[in-house]
Amino acid sequence: MMTLHTILTPEWIHRGKLIAAENPRLEGFVPSEGGENPRILLLGEAPGDKEVKLGRPFMGPSGKELDRWLASLGLSREDIYITGVVNSRPFSIGKTGRKRDRRPNQTEVKTSAPMFDWELAHFPDVLLVPMGNASLQRLLGNQAKVGDLHGQLLNRPIQQYNQKTGQFELTKESYRIFPLYHPSYSKRFKNMKDIVDVDSHKLKALLAQS
Repeated sequence: MMTLHTILTPEWIHRGKLIAAENPRLEGFVPSEGGENPRILLLGEAPGDKEVKLGRPFMGPSGKELDRWLASLGLSREDIYITGVVNSRPFSIGKTGRKRDRRPNQTEVKTSAPMFDWELAHFPDVLLVPMGNASLQRLLGNQAKVGDLHGQLLNRPIQQYNQKTGQFELTKESYRIFPLYHPSYSKRFKNMKDIVDVDSHKLKALLAQS
């Protein structure tokens, strides 16, 4: 049976739930989770409806796609650790009155930043794999675009949040970063399949070297 855990302490989980409770456009709280000795730290944007209902990251169709993608790399969820820029579901209300997923805004990103920074500090030597612009820009700033950097191994300082100034600052240390499109991207945009597959092969080769 697969053994997954969260590194979040009860205090962090309580704090995360308070963030959602105090924001009428956030719901639920989904703790990060993964294996005890992950080979990669997978960084997403935020949980969606299915994740919030089940209390775990990457569930439903996106979870199946993630598991398929991991299998193609020779990995399972025990080999990775998953977290997100925000651990609650950002939503808007559509014309039909139903909730729709949306990208977290900058205030929400900053509110969740201390927890995100704490999690990354827990894995100082693990390869960071941001999937999509939200997590990539959380690391490198808004000028970073996954369309420009996908499939490349980067060695760069990353942004950390300074609670005193309310601003992001670059770390003194450099981190290994391998940006990717989300694995389900090629399902929605068929013309991207070859690019996504090539990037996956590059990541697999990189992992084989370590």
